[in-house]
Amino acid sequence: MKKIGMTSMMALTLAVGITGALSTNLVWAEAEYVPSSGPKAQELETKPGPAFTTIDGKVSKIEGNIYVVEGPAYNAIGGGANSNEVRVFVGKDTKKISGEKRVGDKIRAELTQGGFANSIQ
Repeated sequence: MKKIGMTSMMALTLAVGITGALSTNLVWAEAEYVPSSGPKAQELETKPGPAFTTIDGKVSKIEGNIYVVEGPAYNAIGGGANSNEVRVFVGKDTKKISGEKRVGDKIRAELTQGGFANSIQ
């Protein structure tokens, strides 16, 4: 009888520990999400890196090195879950395949996970 109680107690402790660990990871993931209007949305990567995604859209605004690109609903860095725009950092290391872009131009850009445009055409 005592052995069954001890085994049950150990199983309960293990289950609570696993649940706590999973809950902590979920809270961490939620804390990292910042909608496009939040302060972290301005903090885009400024250096090239591994390609994460490719976007297609129209340049709606250029603010220094940051291009605002409108297109289908983006779920990328700098865009909220239902946003139709994404902020992209275009720097000196961005490969500009067909020259400089202006507001109104349609573009395709290869982005890092942090929003840096490795290439833009």
